[in-house]
Amino acid sequence: MAASEKIIRIDSLFAELFKKRQWDKRLALHAVFRNWPQVVGAEIAERTEPLVIRGTVLWIGVSDSVWMQQLHLQKQTLLEHINANVRGPEKISDIRFQIDAALGEEKVVANPPRQAASPQPVDPEEQKSFEGMIAAIDDAELRTRLLALWRKNQQHPNLLVKE
Repeated sequence: MAASEKIIRIDSLFAELFKKRQWDKRLALHAVFRNWPQVVGAEIAERTEPLVIRGTVLWIGVSDSVWMQQLHLQKQTLLEHINANVRGPEKISDIRFQIDAALGEEKVVANPPRQAASPQPVDPEEQKSFEGMIAAIDDAELRTRLLALWRKNQQHPNLLVKE
């Protein structure tokens, strides 16, 4: 066997490739994806998901605007927690948030679905009272959705999950 045909271990080839392309630095940053619940805690991990790292900016998907606002307020602390869990010299420089409504949908109901009972009639007087309470809300779509949610709760009171 000639010297140019010498057998080289694949792990050393990968190590050389990683070093040459500086992927080892990038790989250290991406460890946050694997350790997300430990890095941010269970409560935040239930409503968020790391999406992508562009340069040194981490994009995080958030279940809704309320959580996004809360995380904006905790951005610096969150960034410190993330960087404390990043091995290597390169660190996350910034965090950007993006709404991902699919997050948390499957986690809203913790119990298995129950058999749907026949809907109960809604008391018109109670509905008028509820409509009066939400009349002060300027956003018509929000009022409509709140009324629909209230009606659904009135028709199916046993579907409400209580802890």
